[in-house]
Amino acid sequence: MKYEDIINRIGYFRNKANLSARETSLRLGYNPQFMKTIENKSIELKVSTLLEFCDVVGISIYDFFFLGENFNAERKEFLDLFSSLSDSKKDAIINLMKNMK
Repeated sequence: MKYEDIINRIGYFRNKANLSARETSLRLGYNPQFMKTIENKSIELKVSTLLEFCDVVGISIYDFFFLGENFNAERKEFLDLFSSLSDSKKDAIINLMKNMK
């Protein structure tokens, strides 16, 4: 993943949360232009700011990197449920899905 991809995901999740760049900046505790400077790549994003951003928009860092633009609450729930299954149950679900094609 490139830095530009990360910046694009920030814009995607910010918009998905119905937040303007200004509102996001203020919720992060920065000046109103802060997010614009990140999204315009005038300043580099710090990891700590990315983690705070995820809290502001209500996603986990896993959601940010793994799901990206394909973020969907139903898919996330499915992945969360699937990951909690035993290996044998995961295999059964995978076989069921293959048979449904």
